[in-house]
Amino acid sequence: MAGDSLFIGVSGLDAYQDQIDVISNNIANVNTTGFKDQRVTFQDLLYQTQSYPTAPSATKGGTNAVQNGLGIKVATTDTNFSQGGLETTGINTDLAINGDGFFILGDMSTSNNVATNPVYTRDGAFSINANGVLYDPATGKAVLGFQANAAGQVTPSSSPGILQIPLGLKSQAVGTGFGAKVGPTGDKVFDVSYGGNLDQTMYVSAVTPGGVAQAVTTSTTIYDSLGNPHLVDVVFTPAIVSPPVTVNNTLGSAVNVGTEWQYTITSTDGTQFAPGSNTGYLFFDQNGQFINTSSSATGTPVHQIGQQPSTAAGDQLQVTQWGTPAGVDNAQTIPAQPGPIGIDFSNMTSLAGTSTANTISQNGYTMGTLQNITIGQDGTITGAFSNGQSQTLGQLALATFQNEQGLIRQGNSEFVQSANSGLAQIGTANSGRFGAIISGSLEQSNVSLADEFTKMIAAQRAFQANSASITTADQDLQTIIQLKR
Repeated sequence: MAGDSLFIGVSGLDAYQDQIDVISNNIANVNTTGFKDQRVTFQDLLYQTQSYPTAPSATKGGTNAVQNGLGIKVATTDTNFSQGGLETTGINTDLAINGDGFFILGDMSTSNNVATNPVYTRDGAFSINANGVLYDPATGKAVLGFQANAAGQVTPSSSPGILQIPLGLKSQAVGTGFGAKVGPTGDKVFDVSYGGNLDQTMYVSAVTPGGVAQAVTTSTTIYDSLGNPHLVDVVFTPAIVSPPVTVNNTLGSAVNVGTEWQYTITSTDGTQFAPGSNTGYLFFDQNGQFINTSSSATGTPVHQIGQQPSTAAGDQLQVTQWGTPAGVDNAQTIPAQPGPIGIDFSNMTSLAGTSTANTISQNGYTMGTLQNITIGQDGTITGAFSNGQSQTLGQLALATFQNEQGLIRQGNSEFVQSANSGLAQIGTANSGRFGAIISGSLEQSNVSLADEFTKMIAAQRAFQANSASITTADQDLQTIIQLKR
């Protein structure tokens, strides 16, 4: 009947108007950070059965059903979670996820480090508020993750909390000799490490009869237990003695000696050392490579790998009293704790060439203030302090879902879980199925204008065709009405 055609056409108008609405929303959000476009799928409606099918018989081949359709309906509005392009912003709190996963946001509560009403987003335009909380400035919600403990260790769990980045946080001073040890692989027992070259031709000239011994000097700043800096000079001079034929290396193997240098450490601010601890000897083989150290020109005793530095082995400086730091009138009022400092010379050489002796590293530093943060691909937040030190402050949490299509959009580029999405699976970036976090970038909308305009043309034509079917049904009814004049 013509009446059915009217309502079938109306169902088409409704369905394709919904599709045009979705396409318009996609186009409107072409520049929305982290936006994921949608698509509409359709299904046909119920059918009127005019006659039912019959089975074949001995005399007839059977008949098929006669059914008339009643129109169309919107089946689903699906979300396209494909990766959007990455836009570089240079702001280190702007974050993008390259791969699967969502950032987790929550309302801040009065309970310490606890957030409520979690939502999930791909929009990583974050900032740090006045309280040092990493948050979304558009909604005021906190970014959730795992806070590091005082030792900089992070323990991920299924219950992420509010991430606090306390700019202005103080880093405690550490005296040289009290920090993390350095040294060759398997021998990290030292506090100061020297490198560079001692010119072998200077040594040859010094040990030649009538030759003059020239010194090579380098300076090092070491720190007391209160973080006060103290400048010391290390002077290397060719040892004007007959070197031993062999000296044991750190593994205990005898190596032929090529050159022998003496070092002496002096202070420029009155720092005092235990007698004999501020001088020693360095031995190099005939290829100019480091062999070992000793407090004696004879090359015994020497350092053994894994053994603690010692004055006897010529690789330990014993501070007995710290001098007067710059700007302090009386060193006696400074209760800084003296102690031993292990010295590593294994990175030095004695080759023919310019002397380049220098300090590679030392493990002391003054007090510092947190000035900046960086965020790694695994979401680890590292704080950079004014004293050159760094410390892990926390790690962002990410979430994935068994069925992302089951998530519910609620605006603000946010999703919430539903009964059909499954529970959020919490983890960290760059592990398992979770993507990598790219700092200094934002994920762009994945809307393709070319695709959307093509779909809009098709939807518009379908809408026009359905309106034409309504017009035709109306004409048919008018013809029927005019049968009787």
